[in-house]
This record gives sequence, structure tokens and C-alpha cells, in this order.
Amino acid sequence: MHTLDRPGRSVKLGGIVLRIVAIAWTLTSLGCSPVRSAATSPATPLGRPTAARRIAPPLTRQVTRPAVESGTRREQLRGQLRASGRWLVYPDGSRFRWRGVTGFMLNEQVSSGREADAVAFLAWANRTGFNVVRVFVMLPEGWFTDKDFTPEEGLAALPRTLALARAADMYMEVTVLANTASLPAKADFGSYVERAGRICEIAANCALVEVANEIFHGTQRAAVHDPTNLAGWAARVPAGIPTALGAPARGSGALVAAAPVITIHLDRDGDRWTRVLLMRELELLSATTSRFVIDNEPMGADEVEQFQERDNLPDTFLAQGALSRVLEVGSNFHFEDGLRAKVPRPVQQRCAEAFVAGTRIVDDSYMLTFQNAGGPYSPVQKVRLADGPAGPGAPGREQAGVRPDATVAAYAGLTQVFPASSAPTSVLVLIGVAGDPGIEWRPPWRKTSVIAELPHVRVWSIARVP
Repeated sequence: MHTLDRPGRSVKLGGIVLRIVAIAWTLTSLGCSPVRSAATSPATPLGRPTAARRIAPPLTRQVTRPAVESGTRREQLRGQLRASGRWLVYPDGSRFRWRGVTGFMLNEQVSSGREADAVAFLAWANRTGFNVVRVFVMLPEGWFTDKDFTPEEGLAALPRTLALARAADMYMEVTVLANTASLPAKADFGSYVERAGRICEIAANCALVEVANEIFHGTQRAAVHDPTNLAGWAARVPAGIPTALGAPARGSGALVAAAPVITIHLDRDGDRWTRVLLMRELELLSATTSRFVIDNEPMGADEVEQFQERDNLPDTFLAQGALSRVLEVGSNFHFEDGLRAKVPRPVQQRCAEAFVAGTRIVDDSYMLTFQNAGGPYSPVQKVRLADGPAGPGAPGREQAGVRPDATVAAYAGLTQVFPASSAPTSVLVLIGVAGDPGIEWRPPWRKTSVIAELPHVRVWSIARVP
């Protein structure tokens, strides 16, 4: 949750400068099915990792070939999820691919007797391709509600809200403490978290209990600002339910690593593609802490662009979804109508579809190894890189002195090596594109087909072609 009057309202992990590539392209398709490629041969290391951070080569271990799905989608609910190092997994140990969506007031709808609205929202979320909805337990004196949604009201409604989500084949991310500064001094925050956790334990479709929303936000009581308190409250959640303490302040992601999941709210400042590429920091945080990391409340979609508040370009959300897959982190689709758990209007709908398509660029069963352009194992040796802001919503390239055909970023996701009968697709994601990116391939890598394209984002299937 970001208030409109708070400068620097989201979390920025690290201060590295991310270079960005912009290229204009005619709108073609938004396919989301993985493209099966011909057999690939094991990758040969073509360079040494830098001393700053050793980069592992692409994995070559074979894994079980995924079963072919029937025409109907497989059920998403397959038991209580649990945290396992950098991943969330099903009871059988298979990896859960997080495709989250904002639905803050879903629980309030149920509390207010508006179940029909809640059911409609959940049906939309499932139909669109999401598998987790993020819900607030409470919002006392909330800034986007027309009532005081108290903790007791929220906890009373939570079992029914989880049941409705379960009927819709959806998991829930349950954010417990929000706007606590308006609660009485005697409020027992730990009790609220524990009670929510026990409700989740019975429901078995709670993907995550997030103790608090934006722990250092001014709308939270001082007690919520203390990670020691948060960790103590999280410990009261029944064992086995994944927990996160809440999004911390800028550059302090490791501060909340006491819980098995880390939720982060990335910075919304800067130009469009710089914001998207900050997701790279989530992968670094996950690798450093050995925790599952979620891009919990990124820039949201709306019908009209609002500078550093809302975006209305589907390309942005295709890139967000694709990078969550390439970087192997969780991500939520945040949008204006989702604040009130409303089925979105047309522009937000297109952005939602683009996000989901991005998360599906490769079959869920496969792990991707991230490589940046020019990296020691990257299929791309060079691209034309922009040195300044690029793309819609940013200062013009002419003003920035940037070549109009320069590129922002080329991120590869390399799959493991498989027999010819089950070789999945390795992918290249080009961000902020507007022409010929001038790619210099590292032999024998080549583009093999198009997975998804919008004017400023391209996702290609790539393979080692002799």
C-alpha cells in the first residue's frame, strides 16, 4: 500500500545503476504457451565469473519430463504450501509458481455482506490465470475504504473469505497488520497475527501470512517498526504456514530474513524500464538470504498513466511477468481496481493478461538460470545499450542524447539440458525495445521463434544451433 503524499514511498534494494534498452516494435501477438525447441547440447563455459560474484553455469541435470495437461487446466490448489529455501513447494515437493494479484478489500467485501462481489473477483482472478490473491485482514480508518474495517471484523470474516477463495481454486496471501497507528494502545498485534495464522491452518489454502504491510510506513504503530517484534509475532503462526514479516525500508531486505519468505515493495521512482529492471535486485536478495522473495506491490496498472504511481502500458507488465520467471522470484500484479477487489476495467485487464503471459514463457516445471547480456554464459555477447532513460513515460531519447535504436536490457533464462523428446525452451527477454537491438550472439546460440511480443518488449525462444 502506497500513500499518495509520501515521497520515496516504496523500497529500493541497492543502488546499482541498471542499463536499459529501448526498441520500437509493431504489436504482434501475446502468446503465453512455451515453445518446444529441438534438442540442445550442454552449454560450454565461455568465460570466467568476475571476482565480485561467482556465477554458476547453466544446470545440466536431467529432470522428470512434465506430464502433458489435458484441455482443462490442472487444479491450482494441491494442499498447504510450505517454504523450502528459495522456493515455495506443494506437499509433494514440486515447485509452486507464484502468480499473485492485489485484492486488498476482498475480506472487507465478505465482512460487509457483499459476497457476490468477492465471488466475481475471485472468478475473474482464476480465469485470468492468477493463483494467489493478496488480501488485507484489516484496514482501520483505511484511506481507500468508506468504513472503519476493524481487526475483529476482519478476523471474523477471514474463514469465509478463505473458503470462497478455495472454491475458486485460489490461494491467498493474508496481510494481517495495516494502518495500526489508528488502533487503541491496548491492541494485541501478536494475537491478531496468531489468530489469522490459526484460521489459515484450518483453511489449507493460505500461501503466505504476511505479518504487516510496509513495516516502516507512517500509518503503522512504532511497535510494528521493530523487526524483533515482527519475528516474535510471526513465530505464533502455526508451523508449516509460510510467513513474511512485511516489506522493509529501502535497501534493508536482509532485515526481514528471520522469516522464510521476504516481501519487497520496489521503488516506483525513475523511468519505466529502470523500475522494471529493479527486479534484478530481488534475485540477488533471494540468492543472498536463501529465501523465497516476492515482488509484492510493484507499480500498479490503471486506465490512465500517473507518473510514478500507475502505468497503463501492457508492455510493462509483460516484462514484469517474464522477469519474475527468468529471475525465479514471485511477483504480484498490482492494479488500481484491485485495491477494492473489483474486476478491472479494460486497460487494466489487458495489463493483467500481459503479466500472466509473461509468467508463462516457459513451462512451470522447469527452472531457469539467469544470464545478463555479456555474462560469462550468456547467449548474447553484446546489444546496443542505452545510457539514459528510454521508452514511454521517460524523457525523450533526443533530450537524453540516446540513440533511437539503443536497447535497455537483454536477459536470458537458460533451461537445463534435456533429451530431444523433452527439451524445453531457453528464452531471451528484451526490455524497452524499439528497433533492431543489434544482438551479437555467442555461437552457437540463435533465436528460434517468438514467444511473445509487444511494441517495447520481446520474448524469444533461443537454442544452441550447430
